[in-house]
Amino acid sequence: MRNTVIKIVKKLSKLTALVVVILLSFSFTSIQWEKNKKSRIKIHNSISNLFISETYSIEKFNNNDFIVIKENEKTIGYLLVTQALSKNTLFDYYIIYDKHAEILKVEVLTYRENHGYEICNNRWLKQFIGINSASEFQYNNQVNAISGATISVNSIKSSIYYNTQDLKIIIK
Repeated sequence: MRNTVIKIVKKLSKLTALVVVILLSFSFTSIQWEKNKKSRIKIHNSISNLFISETYSIEKFNNNDFIVIKENEKTIGYLLVTQALSKNTLFDYYIIYDKHAEILKVEVLTYRENHGYEICNNRWLKQFIGINSASEFQYNNQVNAISGATISVNSIKSSIYYNTQDLKIIIK
């Protein structure tokens, strides 16, 4: 009887820790990418290359985490710099969208785990480009799994899907 109680307490403590990590991840989704020189340069280079522009501007959009990318006061795209959950911590990544909320680029900025680093591979991340599905089931079937990175893969897949759906609703 005592062993059963100990097992239940251990499971509850693990569950409680997981809930705390998840809640923290949602409360600190905005990273300070503009203060990190390496991240700032990487993101601005990506925007310049994708939109073939050196004169774009960025600004907060609609009181949320999305950033609008403009050129000559005309919206040309959107940027989201956010975080997703890996096994023990959060990792930072960004998504660049065109003006219709189609994904143009996804890149991991900072991955803090020893395992699952394969999600940082640009070849794997390219599969998100152009995914357009209103169905989460169809969307999930279009993204390949990575052995050893199940938590990170599922986390980034869900995060990208829901953020993209949110952006589509916001810009309608």
